Amino acid sequence: MRETRRKAARTYTRALNTIERRPGYVYGTSQPQQLAWMKQHQPALYERIKAAAASGRLELQGSFWVEPDTNLPSGEALVRQAVVGRRFLQEEFGLSDEQLRICWLPDTFGYSGNLPQILRGAGMDRFMTIKLAWNKATVFPHRTFRWHGIDGSAVLVHMPPEGDYNSRGAADNILTALKQYPERALGRALLVYGSGDGGGGPGEIHLELLEREIGPEGQGIRGLPRIEFSTARDFFDELERLTDTGGLHEHTGELYLETHQGTYTTQGAIKRHNRTIERMLHEVEALTVAADGDTRGELEPIWREVLLHQFHDILPGSSIERVGREARETYVRLEGELDALGDGLLGALSEGAQPTAVNLTSFPRDEHVRVDGAWHRAVVEPYAAAVIEPADGPFGLTALPSSISNGLVELRFDDAGVITSLIDRAGAEHAAEGLNRLVLHRDPYQWPFDAWDIDPRYTARRPRQLRLASAETRLDGPTVVREQRLTAPGVEAQQRIVLEAGSELVRFETRVDWRATHRMLRAEFRPTRWADEVACDIQFGHIQRTTTERNAVERAQFEVVAHKWIAVEDERGGFALLNDGKYGHRAKNGLLSLNLLRAPTFPDKTADRGLHEFTYAIRPFAAGALGEVIREGYRLNNPLRITRGVAFESLASSSNPDVVVETVKRAESDAGTVVRLYESRGRATTTTLATRIPHGRATLVDLLERPLGPAELERLELGPFEIATVLLEPPTQAVEERRA
Repeated sequence: MRETRRKAARTYTRALNTIERRPGYVYGTSQPQQLAWMKQHQPALYERIKAAAASGRLELQGSFWVEPDTNLPSGEALVRQAVVGRRFLQEEFGLSDEQLRICWLPDTFGYSGNLPQILRGAGMDRFMTIKLAWNKATVFPHRTFRWHGIDGSAVLVHMPPEGDYNSRGAADNILTALKQYPERALGRALLVYGSGDGGGGPGEIHLELLEREIGPEGQGIRGLPRIEFSTARDFFDELERLTDTGGLHEHTGELYLETHQGTYTTQGAIKRHNRTIERMLHEVEALTVAADGDTRGELEPIWREVLLHQFHDILPGSSIERVGREARETYVRLEGELDALGDGLLGALSEGAQPTAVNLTSFPRDEHVRVDGAWHRAVVEPYAAAVIEPADGPFGLTALPSSISNGLVELRFDDAGVITSLIDRAGAEHAAEGLNRLVLHRDPYQWPFDAWDIDPRYTARRPRQLRLASAETRLDGPTVVREQRLTAPGVEAQQRIVLEAGSELVRFETRVDWRATHRMLRAEFRPTRWADEVACDIQFGHIQRTTTERNAVERAQFEVVAHKWIAVEDERGGFALLNDGKYGHRAKNGLLSLNLLRAPTFPDKTADRGLHEFTYAIRPFAAGALGEVIREGYRLNNPLRITRGVAFESLASSSNPDVVVETVKRAESDAGTVVRLYESRGRATTTTLATRIPHGRATLVDLLERPLGPAELERLELGPFEIATVLLEPPTQAVEERRA
């Protein structure tokens, strides 16, 4: 981070000096975080930046706090990228909503299928990237098109046709762009030039070339398209005018990048910290509402640091060793701050010493928890807290040397520790050729992007299966546990395979001592239930991807990203694979494979080596019951918070389980509470939002919390995967009391 701040200062200085020397030159900058650093560390330079922006010579592009990865952050985190970034630009530079319509993400490693909805909800309907030009297997067929997300929301996309954000601006670059531009009949395209990636931006050579290509009177050079300096905003204004009549290609779903799939897994500790801290922020915000407090001042700097670390080389794991080390240290510090905030809020809510459980998810919970060595049963409504009671048996559990059962699920193991049979309560078998086979694949050095890339041919070689060193089964209160230790060169894995009374979820609580190099540890599952598509959890919904390899596009998607779960389903039922901090998956030809750890050597030769702890799980489910998987994903990732003396009724709940209450928090400005929901199954529906939060009026707002119209809480209508945000405005008396 230290060198990034220095690079930013050098780059801004160079750009401002160029602005003073060269009339017409416009410099673009896209990350408010860098501007905040300049304000803090380079105040004189920052004043020059503000003056250049006011004169129109420095364009502030985009609204996100940084240029984030969009595969890995949660939906709420992507919303906050826009909220935090936009607030800074409007407060510091006075920008209007019209000036903040562009999302500028040239170098991010693929784009979530729900990003269009998030962008539209945050005031951005224009999108710029070059990254799909890096596809290795196929050529993305368009450079200017409309992109529809999984809910139907659309944004106008332009990809500079040269396919580079480091263009030299020379004649061959311009001619290459023209050749690679299917929509060249529009007569407009962006040329993004200069030395990026810390290189200082446009230099004298770039500018001398471009000024000659523009010509003294703007007449250009014969044989080349006409070039002119412009802002990105003016370019998109003209592009919109040219495309208003339609005719553009319409793309639906994610923008999958056919390279850099290793970034779904590399630096696993950073990814798990990110998942954890997203949950902790969620909890503190909801507890703030429960305690009628206000932690916005304390949370703003934490959110800024979390959003910074979702930059597209930090969270994906493609940074140098120092960045990764400092990121882990930062996460530990922030987790401590959030723990203290949460404990303080719980202390304010506490009214006794009885053990209680806090449930800050959209789903009612009925499960077992251990408190001071004793098992208890927790029954808690959504966004509520309740007293827990001692757990009384019998629990109907069975533990044998090679099998365990809780009456709902029976598991049988072979001599290698692989699950050879999973039988549900109806007697159906869900294991085809083994479940939870831990294997070590070769993961050879990938030049020049070792941390970024996985060789898609890795599946052609047979992996090494970890050897079972020891195993034992035992009963532990309302759980039956098989503990096993597995080894291979450079790796030792200890697993607790847990069945809980009353649950069909099979948990694999895993601890790995990872010392391998250029190897990849994966957990592989071959279920009996299969289909040509796999459902993959993403931000505020899920996306269907193919499990076949019938063409180059399908083969290129040999590794895909998912958040809390993936699931396959046929007419007989389904099988889901869940996790609490992993993202890389393979779902092809009957195999579900979770990428647990990698061991690249560039740019960090120590990447991922050390101890790791994580949990993943599997669950069979009935046909049409994907909602049970969604619920289990939240349960696995949001453990009940155990405390004492805290009991309160549900803050907010949805009458329709397909509509998930994702966020409960204080409004960004003034008084009020925001409740954010989304439709999780991909079908239009209605729900009732029940809440005990005091309010005089309920208003539907966008993701920036700008009003859209009145909210009818008794009947909220949502389209497929639609995000709905409700602002609960307090009664006038409550507003006056808060101000007093």
